[in-house]
Amino acid sequence: MSAVLQIKPLGMAYPRPVRDAHQLELTTRCNLKCKYCPHYPNLPRPKEDMTWETFEAALSLVLFFCRQGTQTELSLTGIGESLLHPRFLEMVERSRAVIGPARPLIVTTNGLLLTEEMCAALAPFRPQVFVSLHRPEKAAFAVEAAKRHGILAGINNSFATASFDWAGYQQNWTPIRSAPKIACEYLRSGWCVVLVDGRIATCCLDATGASVVGHVRDDPERLALAPWGDEKSGCKACHMEVT
Repeated sequence: MSAVLQIKPLGMAYPRPVRDAHQLELTTRCNLKCKYCPHYPNLPRPKEDMTWETFEAALSLVLFFCRQGTQTELSLTGIGESLLHPRFLEMVERSRAVIGPARPLIVTTNGLLLTEEMCAALAPFRPQVFVSLHRPEKAAFAVEAAKRHGILAGINNSFATASFDWAGYQQNWTPIRSAPKIACEYLRSGWCVVLVDGRIATCCLDATGASVVGHVRDDPERLALAPWGDEKSGCKACHMEVT
């Protein structure tokens, strides 16, 4: 029997098995440089796009967990602006084909490239699009276009209303820490992030790649997650709690 199907009840000790390739980081490039973000002043990782080979390997991992019945949704997001990837629309189409019609397919964007034409092209694949308001004078048009095509799932202004410091990485960007204390779902439920280069990370807020636990080409039944970092960055510095 597959090791993934032998997961103990939540609350067991770490490490815990990976059971959901929850997030694919399509690119580390961005067309903004917000002080709130790890891109400011300089991203501590190379700015690059995910290769198609790595993307297909990541989708193979997603498909594995779909077949196990543990993949909940798929988010095409990361430290960069996903719409900058030159094959973004193809990636949305392939992702929908892999996860099937029922699972949510999430896209987050700052809206600068979310045009009427882009929304029309995305609509057949029914993504749930979240638009951030980092540039409201641009995002307003993206929000309305996404509404018209029935793909807007919400807006994101958490950088103002529920601010955090990226698990200790951006410690000095603001004196306010307003994000509520919540359980880290990535650790609790065995979700992982596939970084742009194919490495698998424990944490959705890991700007450096310090939480890496494997690679998309590793045996998925041997992948496991655990709390990471030290007192200044990582789980102990994060607004989310280890459970």
